[in-house]
Amino acid sequence: MQLEVIDNENGLLELGPEWEALERRSPVHLFQNHRLLADWYLCAGKASGAVPAVVVGREAGELRAVFPGCIIAKGGVRILTWLGGFFIVDYGDVLIDPACSAPVAEFLREALRLLKKECGYHVGYFHNMRHDALAYPYFNREFRFFRGDVAPFIELQGGFEAYLDSLKRFRKKQKSDTLRQIKRLEELGELAFTIVPGVEPRSQEVLEAFLEQKRWRFQVSGVHGVLFKPGYEEFYREEVRRNPNVHLCCLTLNGEVIATHLGYLYKNRLYFVMPTYDHRYGKYSPGRVLTYYLIRHCFEQGVELFDFCIGPEEYKYEWTDRDVPITSFVSDDIAGRLFLGIKKAKIKADELLKRIKGVKG
Repeated sequence: MQLEVIDNENGLLELGPEWEALERRSPVHLFQNHRLLADWYLCAGKASGAVPAVVVGREAGELRAVFPGCIIAKGGVRILTWLGGFFIVDYGDVLIDPACSAPVAEFLREALRLLKKECGYHVGYFHNMRHDALAYPYFNREFRFFRGDVAPFIELQGGFEAYLDSLKRFRKKQKSDTLRQIKRLEELGELAFTIVPGVEPRSQEVLEAFLEQKRWRFQVSGVHGVLFKPGYEEFYREEVRRNPNVHLCCLTLNGEVIATHLGYLYKNRLYFVMPTYDHRYGKYSPGRVLTYYLIRHCFEQGVELFDFCIGPEEYKYEWTDRDVPITSFVSDDIAGRLFLGIKKAKIKADELLKRIKGVKG
């Protein structure tokens, strides 16, 4: 296999058609989608000083493998991580053509060696790897464990009503409580759930409601959310305009947007990425109601899997009791151990700060 490093914007963009063709042949997730990663780089990656560090592998001139990486400098330390940075990649992995003759481990070993030689990174930090990822066995063997997480999901088998009744196994009143909130909202006026394609003019109105509701949530929670980081708001605007995999929907009451979801429908899997709701209607659980309608829509459309993405948030387990484990890794060397210590210290400091704010509040 012939390997090549792509370390510039033009090279990354020109790779698009080949990369997208490989996506169709490779068992990848949304977070290896070229359109998503290119939009991230153009909007948020460049704003943070990220540099592409992509390795492509070809056999007889045919693209067979892609290592989607980038280098981000933090405090003078050059960190090699997934293209997409630290905030949007819920599932990190490589792209491999099933027809590729080289083993995944061999491609990864040579790709990392080549990047070390040509790009000179200090630390490898590869976050959010599902345990069924192509690259997981290699990183689990060669890298150091950093932290674990989970990603809940629903397999959409059978009918929607049968699925709702099955929720009694772990949340007895989920169906009745949700239907009660729908009835309460309907008593206030006309309640509507709508899928809004990005090409429709109304998508901008729904996107603005999404951004406003998400900003409010970040502000009241005291979290410096991703929308406040340079380039990320423009990234989501670009995604709605340009990425055909974006799945935008909203819940309206008398024409007013009271809840939204910006996610993706990719390879017949619905990725539940960023839900929002209008806090003024919080007592009616508009977020839960929107999720109810969205899951029903997925059943009706024959979507195979509803993916809540990374994070063990309680509201996700109102709808499922299944998840897949996820692990983050750092390079198993002196630099990696120092990086690991600094990251863990920062996490502890952040947790302490939250407790102090809670006491003062």
